[in-house]
Amino acid sequence: MNKAALTGVALAVAGGAAGVNWYANKTASEVVAEQVQQFSEQTGFDVNYQNVDYSLLSNTVVLENISFKAQESEHALVDIARFSLKGYENGKVSPLTELEIEGLSLTDELKALSLEALPTTLANAKYNLNSTMSYDEASGDSQFKFAVSAEKVVNFGMDIALANSQDLMDLQQDIQKMHDQGEVSLEAELQMQSKMLSALQSLQPVDMAFTLKNEGELKALVDEVLQQSGLDHEQLKALLAVQMENVPASDNAKQAIQSFVSGLSLLEVSMQFPEKTSFMQLGMQLQPLAGDPQALEEFLKLRIVGR
Repeated sequence: MNKAALTGVALAVAGGAAGVNWYANKTASEVVAEQVQQFSEQTGFDVNYQNVDYSLLSNTVVLENISFKAQESEHALVDIARFSLKGYENGKVSPLTELEIEGLSLTDELKALSLEALPTTLANAKYNLNSTMSYDEASGDSQFKFAVSAEKVVNFGMDIALANSQDLMDLQQDIQKMHDQGEVSLEAELQMQSKMLSALQSLQPVDMAFTLKNEGELKALVDEVLQQSGLDHEQLKALLAVQMENVPASDNAKQAIQSFVSGLSLLEVSMQFPEKTSFMQLGMQLQPLAGDPQALEEFLKLRIVGR
């Protein structure tokens, strides 16, 4: 094949790829518009966004410059710089689904409405959220990771691994199909609720972890909340020390909590669970250990770090 033919093939492939990508973006835009319309009808909020982009290669939908406002209001309440959804597949559970929200902020109008309920440090912060769900259809294992941060203030993370989650995943798809078909009867809703309870009870927790990390202004946030209650940081530490004397926990756990409240830098909590044990079975195994915190912590392999 000569150089001209090679060039022609390359251009044809590039043109075909561009055409497929254009069509995919066009379809994604239409789907997003439909979903936004449904959201507005169900919630009473209008949603505006500047751009929709879809990557066929990574199966990712991205929206930029999004704002939410009540339909009876002229002003936006929440702004989001970027929203992305990766790996979602309609009609099946994807091996990996990731949701990201970047630069969520409250507008001045919403800050005014929530001034008394929300500390100023949080009202003025920008928020980022990341949520991922991985699922192995062959084994039934799944993992959920969630992280939310108030920029330059605090970051909270949660990680949960589960086994025997096939029933729950299948049920989620059944519920989605049922709602896609139109209005759902009361009898069908009750049947789905019963199936959901059964699926949740059959889940087998593997491990769980939580993290709370200072991103710069956590102490300022705590001081602001304490000031509203007429307390300061030293008084909080003294009150906690007294209360900890009556808390059913090991000395190590108590010390870790007190160290975190004192330093407000990092708190890590993790635990592991017996294999092939459902939540219901786990609850029965924990009951006899309720009066023995040391044995309970050893059973759960509980680890707490605070500083």
